Amino acid sequence: MTALTASLLQSTALTPSGFGVTVPGPVEETPIEAEEVERLLNNGKPALRLPEPLEKAFLADAGPQRLRTMVICGILVAVIFNFLLVSDWLLLPDQFDLALRLRLFLFTPGIIVGVFLLSRMASPSMREWLLIIPAAAACAMNAWLCMSSTDPLAVPYLSSLATIAMFANSVVRMRFAPAAVLDAIIMLLYVVAAINMPTSQAPILIPGCLLLACTMVFTLYGCYCQERDDRLNWLLHLRERLLLQDLEVANQELHDASRSDMLTEVANRRHFDEHLAEVWERNKRDGGEVALIMIDVDHFKAYNDRYGHPVGDACLKAVASALKRRLRGPGDLIARYGGEEFIAVLSGTSLHTVQGAAERIRRGIEGLNILHATSSTHAVVTVSIGVTTMRPLAPGATTTRLISAADEALYQAKKGGRNRVVALGMDLDEMNECAP
Repeated sequence: MTALTASLLQSTALTPSGFGVTVPGPVEETPIEAEEVERLLNNGKPALRLPEPLEKAFLADAGPQRLRTMVICGILVAVIFNFLLVSDWLLLPDQFDLALRLRLFLFTPGIIVGVFLLSRMASPSMREWLLIIPAAAACAMNAWLCMSSTDPLAVPYLSSLATIAMFANSVVRMRFAPAAVLDAIIMLLYVVAAINMPTSQAPILIPGCLLLACTMVFTLYGCYCQERDDRLNWLLHLRERLLLQDLEVANQELHDASRSDMLTEVANRRHFDEHLAEVWERNKRDGGEVALIMIDVDHFKAYNDRYGHPVGDACLKAVASALKRRLRGPGDLIARYGGEEFIAVLSGTSLHTVQGAAERIRRGIEGLNILHATSSTHAVVTVSIGVTTMRPLAPGATTTRLISAADEALYQAKKGGRNRVVALGMDLDEMNECAP
């Protein structure tokens, strides 16, 4: 039994996360509205059943702690309930053999099996309602022993049903609705047992019934207050968690906004600088290459003057979308470098490979067929692209020299007639021009 106890307690152990571990079986994820939580808290006294999906979330959060309480109480009952054999021997000597068989060989094994099955049950609500069965069985056992006994002390012994009701409501802390049903069953058992006892014992049975009723009323009120406070405290914790979640979302949005360009929805200059520094340091350790692709929209000022800023903004968005479609590597970053200029960072890529990617970008943007009637070279929007690569481990290599090399390559592309890609390696004297 010791091994079983340790296994059950381990399966219901709490975690530092706050409300406990996940109960056996999947818990359905349901959305929770902060406005609904606030409305319930403003009411002051939440009902003993919350609206869906709050009720599901409450039962899921409270379930691990409740299961732990049930397991501990079940183990206590399996041990302590057998001490009633002393009372059976003193008050019901003629039924002691029956009491011994019922308690040791029926009720105790049933409790152990029930606790084991309870710990494997996924539904927190079902676990609460099943607590009625062992408590009602214990009361029925006591009532049957009292009715079967001819000893005059059997009548006052019937008051032991109040002890079971008090244990279920105060120690196990059953939820109010199952506790009310259980108390109704206990009262019915008491009345049935009292009817089957000698009428001469009425002076003892009537006060015993009043004692049982008072015990039930007081402990049921405690169950109600306990459950109400549990739900209220859970709502307060939930509101705090939702507020923290909203704060995290807002902070993430601010963080993203500070690192992205609002118009084109690519990274901004600040994010580019940070990312380039990270990629540079990583490749310095690994010995890889860092590549830059610098893109400039050809004759964009004339385009803006001719079609207006709203159309110019739409053009920049289209160019940014084309860039994102063609540069989707896990380590790639596309940023708006300034005005009509974009820049991309690629890691661990050779100059030849980056040059091919840049050429695909050039053709893709030209293929958008965005009318550019004021262009002196082409009838549609085109881009000039400068490409360069550099090994951070190379002598004198810096991010500043890398950017300067990409800028020089872009200058050569524009000087050479635009709508073309120029690639420069680390040696700026070696230039490879790729014209359409």
